[in-house]
Amino acid sequence: EMRRGAAILILWVFCLQGGHLALGNSAEEQGEEKPPQGGGAGGAAVHLGDEAFGAGNFAMAIQFYTSAIEADSKSSLLFTKRAAAYISMRHQAQALRDLDTSVELDSRYIQGYITRGKLLKQMCSLEAAERDFKAVLEHRPGHKTATQELNALEAVHSALAVLNAAMSTQKFVAARKALEGVYEHAQDCVQAQLLEAELNMRDKKYDEVVAVSGNLLKSQPKNLQALILRGKAYFYLHDHDLAKRHFGEALKYDPDCKDARTEFNKVKTYDKTRTSAERALEAKEWEEAEATFIKGLSLDPEHRQGNAGLWHGLAKARSALGRHLLAAEAYDAVAVLAEGDLEREARAAQVRALLAAEDWQQAVNKARAAAQQYQSSREFRMLYAEAEKRLKMSKRKDYYKILGVEKSADEKEIKRAYRELAKKYHPDKVEPDQQEEAAKTFHEIAEAAEVLGNEEKRTRWENGEDLEDMGGGGGDSPFTNFGGFRSGGRQEFHFRWG
Repeated sequence: EMRRGAAILILWVFCLQGGHLALGNSAEEQGEEKPPQGGGAGGAAVHLGDEAFGAGNFAMAIQFYTSAIEADSKSSLLFTKRAAAYISMRHQAQALRDLDTSVELDSRYIQGYITRGKLLKQMCSLEAAERDFKAVLEHRPGHKTATQELNALEAVHSALAVLNAAMSTQKFVAARKALEGVYEHAQDCVQAQLLEAELNMRDKKYDEVVAVSGNLLKSQPKNLQALILRGKAYFYLHDHDLAKRHFGEALKYDPDCKDARTEFNKVKTYDKTRTSAERALEAKEWEEAEATFIKGLSLDPEHRQGNAGLWHGLAKARSALGRHLLAAEAYDAVAVLAEGDLEREARAAQVRALLAAEDWQQAVNKARAAAQQYQSSREFRMLYAEAEKRLKMSKRKDYYKILGVEKSADEKEIKRAYRELAKKYHPDKVEPDQQEEAAKTFHEIAEAAEVLGNEEKRTRWENGEDLEDMGGGGGDSPFTNFGGFRSGGRQEFHFRWG
């Protein structure tokens, strides 16, 4: 292919230098107009254009036909040839311009009307196509191709009617099937492509919206609806620069287009809000960051890729504020919206936030699910083990709570709390009918003091380890000594004031 293209280019240069090439007879369209004859660059360019077209090198064919048109700008056939090359490259707008010129140059040029009518039919410009085919029949009554194409227009009309009915009644599955019927007769139908893009937008198939609308814009670069649909798809694909470029293009063609203006402003506001929130987060202005991330999330809840980042920032701000349950909810939103490393990071951060909030059961549930999802991850296995340990610990007696002291309490504070409670709940200090319940409470107080008053035991207990004889009660407190007392066969306690 490259050698063939090079050979064609050499022949063209030869002609430009004054050489002469004999032209073969190209196929004449309906016997309407013969190609330019004779030597010189113009005639040779037509021949080379035909060669390139036949080889499928349409871009080079366009270059040669353009050179031929520069030499003979009054030839309808040359414009039609170049239009055919444009059509092959799906550059319908350029093709239509050339076909318009071909029939303007010769109002009786049959092939110009036929080619333009077929292209208009493919684009579903059915009234204009009908005019072209009828113009052919006026000049050539009974023309076979024009008659066939007029009949084919009815099939396109019917297929479009089915499509529009399905869309108007929101029968979207039927609408997709109806699209196939339209494309069977008119593969570049503008109306069908717009409806297909809308269906894809509804189904959140944003890559397909970009593809369909892009194909349409090749034939109609100024189609506002296609530009807006494509811009919205790029927005949801998180390519905001391309989104703004398409909305801006629509506004260039129609400065009063409200939809384009609304979408353009939304993207700008979204980006500005996100930037402000990220700056507040970086500056550790946690309240401001939280409020601004929430504002950004309200702009478009459907923006999954962009909102994943906003939820992530919101989770970080809430964690810094100590709002761990709310942070866990935000991390959960990130995990739902994101993929890959960000999803993994969010799931781990969510478990940590639940642990910080002391929601042990939920931490176990989330850690277990994450460990199953990421089976080779040591991090999630460790988080799962930690969550299970904390849940187990939460079901044991809380010695700090029993003594009424903070987790940071030192030995002196623990001793003081123990003595005050021992005085209050010692069985000798209560009424006979309250002694049984007081004895239970007293045992718990002594047990708590025994563990928290011993540095080694306290450390092991806080780490979730099982301590021998921890649950049996009894044993002397490290702070006081007790003798025995008896009541109904039970051990008796005599509190000794030290």
